[in-house]
Amino acid sequence: MRRLALLAAVLAATLAAAASAQDERLPDPAHAAAVFLARDVGSRPAASRAELRAHRWVARRFERAGLTTRYVGFGVPRLGRSRDVVGVRRGRRRCLKVVMAHADSVDDGPGANDNASGVGVLVALAGRLDAIRPPCDVWLVATGAEERPYTGAADHLGALALVRELRRRRVARRLRYALSLDMVGRGRRFQLRSPRARPRRGVEREVLAAGRRRGVPLRWLRDSATGNSDHREVELAGLSGLVLQVWEGGDACYHRACDGWRRLEPEALARVQGIAESVLRRR
Repeated sequence: MRRLALLAAVLAATLAAAASAQDERLPDPAHAAAVFLARDVGSRPAASRAELRAHRWVARRFERAGLTTRYVGFGVPRLGRSRDVVGVRRGRRRCLKVVMAHADSVDDGPGANDNASGVGVLVALAGRLDAIRPPCDVWLVATGAEERPYTGAADHLGALALVRELRRRRVARRLRYALSLDMVGRGRRFQLRSPRARPRRGVEREVLAAGRRRGVPLRWLRDSATGNSDHREVELAGLSGLVLQVWEGGDACYHRACDGWRRLEPEALARVQGIAESVLRRR
């Protein structure tokens, strides 16, 4: 009997070790999602079939994570129709935090860092919200038609549609802030930008504190003008918006064909996901 018990214990330990090794080989959700968008979907210009495919794929991931998911459609002049994908999780308090990332790219490249990386973090966050248990309502938003060099628009059109949706549903007053994740797939350090004169309590300071808690170097910089990501339209509407992006906003493959999936760094995505999870846990 003792020999059988010993054999059973050895077998159990072996199976546990094998399961642990298998878990380590499982793809990181944020990295896997970003790779799929950049490699398998590829270039996703606004109002294109590829952008629609990316949005539908994100919507399915939100739904599988248990989020209440909807599309917010809008027109793109001369190009057709685009949309935002909004995944909602209800919290316990009357407050709202938005984390957003644009799913479109320019037409010249696969847009891995810009911005499959940000959408990859959104997809990973969707599967983590039950564990995080955010006290505020959370909207995860994959926006469309952000790339103004392609759309020719003065505004980031998906973010503009998001602001209208916040007002239509009468939740704009409950919005703490909308955090854009844009070009976050590379590097160990990141920057936080907004058009305000100094970091605000409960907005920039909260995200900067999350970076310190996670041990991720993160510094705030004032936008040189009104901003160049989806947070711009949120701020212009009189609400609180900010963007987290690669250090100094620099990427040698920005808006180029070389912005491919092999450049994505799982560790960078994990750092940004950690910051986002930390801010969502706060009141």
